[in-house]
Amino acid sequence: MGIDGPRLILLSSEFPPGPGGIGTHAFQLARQLTRLGWDVGVLSPQAYATAEAVAAFNRRQPFAITPLPEREAGAGWWAARARLIRAAIGRERPALLVASGQRALWTAAAIRAVYRLPWVAVGHGSEFLDASRLAGALTRRAIDGAAAVVAVSDYTAGLIRAASRPRRLVVIPNAADGARFRPGLDSSELRRRWNLGDARVLLTVGQVGERKAQDVVIRALPRILATRPDTVYVMVGLPRLQAAYGALAAELGVADRVRFVGLLPDEELPAAYNLADAFVLVSRRAADGDVEGYGIVVQEAALCGVPAVVSQGCGLTEAISEGQTGLSVPPDDPAATAAAVLALLDEPTRQAMGRRAREAARSATWSERVVAYDALLRGLLPAVPEPAR
Repeated sequence: MGIDGPRLILLSSEFPPGPGGIGTHAFQLARQLTRLGWDVGVLSPQAYATAEAVAAFNRRQPFAITPLPEREAGAGWWAARARLIRAAIGRERPALLVASGQRALWTAAAIRAVYRLPWVAVGHGSEFLDASRLAGALTRRAIDGAAAVVAVSDYTAGLIRAASRPRRLVVIPNAADGARFRPGLDSSELRRRWNLGDARVLLTVGQVGERKAQDVVIRALPRILATRPDTVYVMVGLPRLQAAYGALAAELGVADRVRFVGLLPDEELPAAYNLADAFVLVSRRAADGDVEGYGIVVQEAALCGVPAVVSQGCGLTEAISEGQTGLSVPPDDPAATAAAVLALLDEPTRQAMGRRAREAARSATWSERVVAYDALLRGLLPAVPEPAR
């Protein structure tokens, strides 16, 4: 911290430079609130990145970041994390605390009990569907004690209302970075590296796993290729189920039309969106309750002029305007997914939807969304007595 403004600690369950939607949200919140004069300090794990990458990233930021240890740090990781949090609060004496991500919500509730510090919870979705009874009880208790709860979508707001009784619930939809993500970026190097040639490209950005449902797109590929044999499916993200999904592609005879490219450096992600003809994120609710609360990546694609196919029954439908900037399909439906993808690969449709997607996304970037956060947080600041006259 160090800016002469109201002091705020942002406690998050994840933070860049590693991947993750909650981390992206937390980073943009810290960045944009700092721009508006807040004195922000971030406390968060920073997973899936080397120590060197984390240190370099943290040095570039206009706010202070305290990396928190994770379970992988070994015995005592939780006690070490608690000491760092306690030290930061004692040192900085913030006026407010903002918590984002399930474990961050639990921690914030404990902090409030000790320090009587007003705090705001940010709800993303999955934390309110945890299959564990204990986890659900902890989340409900935490939410009920927050001064306000921000839901990142109307869908998430519904989950919060069903799971708890917040004092105040506000919907502030997610957004994307309008400065980083834009059309016209050179993606020729990625096209060469991934051996795409002149192929039509379908793109998914997100952990290759159960919730993101890349397997549904792979199952849709035979139908897509029957009409558009020049199509290739590119998956960017932590390759957790790459072996299983690669085997599925081989079984279906489409292995040569899929690319698992793993995590990308942050600076290459805008170019990846620019090589896509259609963005596809047909997420499902995972067995543990993990669900898509909104879909920042859909907005990132939109800013690059790329329309999307998303799944129904979750927050993803709020990231598109049906039939205007994208199409929605039932989850776990390869046939519907294939039909929607083929509709977007029609060139006039793709261009028109892509143009409308960009126009819509540009009007609701993080620069605009943070105004609502700023108003909410300033309204919760403890009153400062007027000086004696």
